[in-house]
Amino acid sequence: MLKAVVIGLAVLIVLALAALVAGIVVKGGRLAGSDHKGGWVTPLMAQVPPDAEVESMALDGDRLVVHIKRPDGSGELLVFDLRRRNLSGRIRLEPGSNR
Repeated sequence: MLKAVVIGLAVLIVLALAALVAGIVVKGGRLAGSDHKGGWVTPLMAQVPPDAEVESMALDGDRLVVHIKRPDGSGELLVFDLRRRNLSGRIRLEPGSNR
């Protein structure tokens, strides 16, 4: 009798683990709020001048802002819409005089 109970509990544990793994695979395959249907992700590209460097980046929801800084002190903010996968805006930053 005890042997049958142990075997039954072992079967239930295996079924529970299989359901857990299946749930992780199904939910993990979908990104929250993503319209992506699977396959390879297409890279989002932007050209940066050779003398410029990325100063910082900030993420807010579906927007990514990249701060590009040039040696002359000027810069640019590149605003990407990650949901639509495009560059949605550019803000030029020019050095000003201190008053």
